[in-house]
Amino acid sequence: MSCDTPSELVSKANAAFVNENYEEAVELYNEAIKIVDDLPEYYTNRAHALLKLDRFAESKSDAQKATELDPSDSKAHLRKGIACFHLQQFEEALEAFQESYKHGGKHPSDGVRQWITWTEEKLAKCKKIPFVIKHDWYQTESHVCVTVLAKNLNPEAVKVDFAASTMTMKAKLPDETDYELNLNLSYPIVPDQSSFSVMKTKVEIKMKKCDGIRWGSLEGQLQDNVKQIPVAAASPSEQPPVYPSSSAKKINWDKIESDIKKEEEEEKPEGEAALNHLFQKIYGEGSDEIRRAMNKSFQESGGTVLSTNWNEVAKEKVTVKPPDGVEFKKWDEK
Repeated sequence: MSCDTPSELVSKANAAFVNENYEEAVELYNEAIKIVDDLPEYYTNRAHALLKLDRFAESKSDAQKATELDPSDSKAHLRKGIACFHLQQFEEALEAFQESYKHGGKHPSDGVRQWITWTEEKLAKCKKIPFVIKHDWYQTESHVCVTVLAKNLNPEAVKVDFAASTMTMKAKLPDETDYELNLNLSYPIVPDQSSFSVMKTKVEIKMKKCDGIRWGSLEGQLQDNVKQIPVAAASPSEQPPVYPSSSAKKINWDKIESDIKKEEEEEKPEGEAALNHLFQKIYGEGSDEIRRAMNKSFQESGGTVLSTNWNEVAKEKVTVKPPDGVEFKKWDEK
């Protein structure tokens, strides 16, 4: 344990600061403040060392403590302003710089004036260009995912509320402004199976779909007007479908389709037409293996062989088998 007095510790801390040993300086200021915790100078000096270490939130806290102990401490207000500036808290930074300028005596520091100018420029840009946060979405079979492209958010300052047909996200941005995203969803979700996660560069919101359907859009009028057709109403015999038409005469399309199928079944083709009809029926009603066998044998044999036995034609290439009395020749043979 050090036997140094608070003033001796602060002297050593100041020397470490001059030598750019900022971590050591902070530790020595800590020891001094443990002994004497009501001297604004100690907090102001430690705030300065913390600024050098880019520990801006801690620096702001120390500077704020110093201004509470001595509201006229110009350096403490300056340290607070610089910390707020780096934290993108520009309005609070400007107030601190103005207080530093106010308490700077008859000849305020040019550095304070420069900080005021820089901060006013930042505020002007913020007013001219509203901070726009983009969001995008994608979907899987079971979820709809929304990505909010907001950086460096504090997870504790982000809140997402899920309801059956809406989603609301609220967050505090790094510049202390409020952000809110409200979505009126196209389809219902399951709130208690939806979640979100805050990352360094974005917020991922994952919403569970009620139904495994593909959404055409993220937002829109909730599709609750689509009702299931009662079983009784779905019977073709009781209520056949009617399609839009300029004709005053109503047409039963189901009956027409049924009549066409019946005519096709009753029609009995002859000769080559009958053979083609048979092949079409086999191909249409056959298994995948039958279709593969028919395709492979027909293509490889130049249309001279049509087999339905996949186990047979799968083993090797199907050879050409011309009709009796005909010799097969390739086109370039003489």
